[in-house]
Amino acid sequence: MKKRLILLLTLLMATTGFCVAETTEPLPEGVVPITWDVSADHLMIEGEEARALYERIVSGDYPSMEELRTDPVVAQLDALAAYYKALYGNTAEIDTPERNALREEILAWFLTLGSARTDHLDESGYPVYVYDGPLKSDYWMELVLGLPASGKSTRIVDPDSEAMGAFILDPDVIKAQLPEYKESHAAGADAIHFEGMDIFDKAVKAFTEGDMKGVNAIIPLVSSDLEDLMDNYIHPFEKAGYNVKVKFKDAEPNEAAARVVMRELRGGQLINSAVAFSFSYGPQEVYEVLAPMINAKGETYGFDQEGALEPAA
Repeated sequence: MKKRLILLLTLLMATTGFCVAETTEPLPEGVVPITWDVSADHLMIEGEEARALYERIVSGDYPSMEELRTDPVVAQLDALAAYYKALYGNTAEIDTPERNALREEILAWFLTLGSARTDHLDESGYPVYVYDGPLKSDYWMELVLGLPASGKSTRIVDPDSEAMGAFILDPDVIKAQLPEYKESHAAGADAIHFEGMDIFDKAVKAFTEGDMKGVNAIIPLVSSDLEDLMDNYIHPFEKAGYNVKVKFKDAEPNEAAARVVMRELRGGQLINSAVAFSFSYGPQEVYEVLAPMINAKGETYGFDQEGALEPAA
């Protein structure tokens, strides 16, 4: 099976700029390269243990962080991520005319998207969004912080995008367009991370320096580094004239980490657990420092901070 996968990927190199090499990265027994469409019915890791963990998390019975760190299914997911990282390498290092052209195509496609728009309601009554809604140019940028799988998109980003007419600058949307991501059914997410972020940085510049300048934007991020947020996102948007605000989606670290595993098992991007589980309360701590600070427009970054700063009557 492994040899067939590598042959297929090698044949794709000529048209996509793949950089594929043989890998000796071992895989545990029962863990195989992904050759199926991963879903809730056919999980990324096969077997009774993976199914039991998935169903437990779906039911809302979230394991503790210690349980997750020592769970054999999480170890299998990590092994699969390591396999694809060894197979593909760091795809940001691919430097061919074909690959560079592909990156430009992905960037151009991404920038044609619109705001979130409610298409219909699902069986539970929750909105199902499409991304072809109108965009407004009010020079608003909303930064949404939170842990991975904390519900940033469903609870804040999508509804705020629809209300604001805002473009969603989500790096995960870009990463999902890269061929290794598609070929591996999201298991190769570690390999394409830096390439995806390079394209994302160019997309950000379209709003701060290019043709998209002034268009409302929402950026969902997982970050425990306030200085990085200031240097790479907040200050560039403020320099471009934006009113920058920040929101935070709360979640307990073990619950968010469990949902990361659940999402990976049913086909979400596969992230090494050492990274996915590392943030703890970091994003919340960054938000708590940032929210009462004053932005370039003389307002607090936090939407709900202005009243707290007013003197008591």
